[in-house]
Formats: sequence, C-alpha cells, structure tokens
Amino acid sequence: MPSPFSANFPHTSRPICVAIVFLTLIAFGAPQLATASPQASTIATLAQLREAWVQNLRTKQLEPILKFYSPDASFLQPTGERITGSAALRTLFQNVMATFRSDLTLHSQNLETSGDLAYDSGDYDETLTTISTGAKITAKGSYLIVYKRQPGPAGAWKIVQHVWTGTPPSGT
Repeated sequence: MPSPFSANFPHTSRPICVAIVFLTLIAFGAPQLATASPQASTIATLAQLREAWVQNLRTKQLEPILKFYSPDASFLQPTGERITGSAALRTLFQNVMATFRSDLTLHSQNLETSGDLAYDSGDYDETLTTISTGAKITAKGSYLIVYKRQPGPAGAWKIVQHVWTGTPPSGT
C-alpha cells in the first residue's frame, strides 16, 4: 500500500515517513514527559528527606529533626498513642535521644505524590541501645509518613502524619 506521503512527495522514502511519525509522537508526547519530571523531582526530594530524618535521629540532631514536621503534625506510636504538636514532638524526641542510640533503617515500599500531598510507606528495622545500660532492643515493623507541601514560595514538604506499627520490641 503506498504511503499517503508518497502521492504528494514521490521521492519520499519509507524511513523518512517513519522519522516524521516518530518526531510527531515525540512532539505530542513531550507534555507528558514534562509533567513526569516534576513528580520525579518531588519523589527524589522526599527520599532525601527520609534519609536525612534517619541520619538526624542516628546522630541525635533534635532541632533539625523537628524541622521536618509541620507545627500541628501527629506521630502515632506502635502503642497507638498519638503525639500531636511541636511541643509534644520535641518532648518525644528529647526523651528518645536521651535514652537510646538508634540504628534505624527504613525500607521504602511506596513513595507517591498527588498535588500537595505525598506519602512514603515501607518497613523498618531498628536496634536501640539503652545509653545507661548498653542493653539492645530490636524492633521491626512498618511506617507511613504523610507529607504536605507548605504554602509559600519555597513550598517545603513537611510531615503532617507519622505512623509506626510493629511487633513489640525484644531485648537481645
């Protein structure tokens, strides 16, 4: 079957027609590619935030870790206790950092965004070493972190909900 291009352009070869179709697809597909880039950038940013949060916990950086949370954020512990607000989160992390050394590893399973909301869900392994005795406590479970992009020109992502589930810790 002759190409519709060959009727008007008898010298046009099949490779040129394929190239025209390919370039047309790229041109019309470009908006889809452009929208994927900001989401990929956001996902990379959130992954970096997750790793920075873990590093700050390991190195007992209280002020930097608190900056990850919105002022009205909630932290749901494996016990079911809900800790809400900056002052309560400060107390929680002060107590944890004063009592334990944490060796925490997060294994993200899903990291997705939709508009100004995003979530990171996965599993964790943690060994807590009690500072006063050197006793080790191991824990495994799952986590869910819900982020919300904050208003303003910077549009920073802050944690608004942070959930830990898991088996009760065991001493080793």
